[in-house]
Amino acid sequence: MNTTSNRTLLAVAVLAALLPLFVPAFLTFQLTQTIGLGIALVGLNLLTGMAGQPSLGHGAFFAIGAYGTAMLVEAGLPWWSALPLACVAGAVLAFVIGKPILRLEHTYLALATFAIALAVPQLVRNAAVERWTGGAQGLQLDRPSPPAWLEPWVNQDTWMYWVALVLAIAVVLAVRRLARGRLGLELRALSDHTVAAAGCGIDVSRSKALAFVLSAVCACIGGGLYALNVQLVTPDSFTLFLSLTMVAGLVVGGLGTALGPWIGAVFVQFIPSVADRVSTAAPWAVFGMAILLVVFLQPRGMAGMLRFPLRNKRSL
Repeated sequence: MNTTSNRTLLAVAVLAALLPLFVPAFLTFQLTQTIGLGIALVGLNLLTGMAGQPSLGHGAFFAIGAYGTAMLVEAGLPWWSALPLACVAGAVLAFVIGKPILRLEHTYLALATFAIALAVPQLVRNAAVERWTGGAQGLQLDRPSPPAWLEPWVNQDTWMYWVALVLAIAVVLAVRRLARGRLGLELRALSDHTVAAAGCGIDVSRSKALAFVLSAVCACIGGGLYALNVQLVTPDSFTLFLSLTMVAGLVVGGLGTALGPWIGAVFVQFIPSVADRVSTAAPWAVFGMAILLVVFLQPRGMAGMLRFPLRNKRSL
């Protein structure tokens, strides 16, 4: 079964890599955005869908990855070192923040992460850090260029897409391996019953902290890709609405399923533009109706129809 799964992933990766050669540049740009968002949702799925810890602050770590990458590039570092360093900074912040708030449970934990999502956009526009973050105007950065030997055949949109795709494959393989290992078993036990998990010898606080940090790292990767692709980061791009949209996308895609984050990313990226064509006066009302429609007709999310449940398949 593992060999079949690997072959499927390889086939999907090859087809996805060829896609930019046959679609317009703007669609390639949108697909790169979708991949970055999908990576972030994989992290949210790890924390909420697998470990059962609610979070309304995932967009804050998405912003930290974006701003961290932009500031390091602004300081003169190449993008390929700025992005991982931004993820390390995000992991450290997640560990520091997570230690106290992960003592909370359920609604209280959700409210604590909600507060983080509210705070980060305000902090990056604060006058005390404006010279590093650009304040309300934000920061601009250059998109990665392909190697010199590829430049005659590959444009920046395609190269950026391939970079995002490679990172997505790496994240999927890493999280799948984690889900099938000891930590995956511990996180599923936490989701089922925290007290029972502790009674079985699981270090609950350690497992929660690891899930929170790994989730934040995925969000930082997605945020860094967003910054490099859009070439601009501003506080208004990372409001509370982003965090709520991420949660909605994951629920629509299928919370706790392997395909849910990717279906959710496509939903969040493309459905708003479809909703805008349906009603220019109230596009978000149409978007909300689409969410309600999926929730009512398929409570397990769109991936639930394909029967890839996380807990039964032990995969993400």
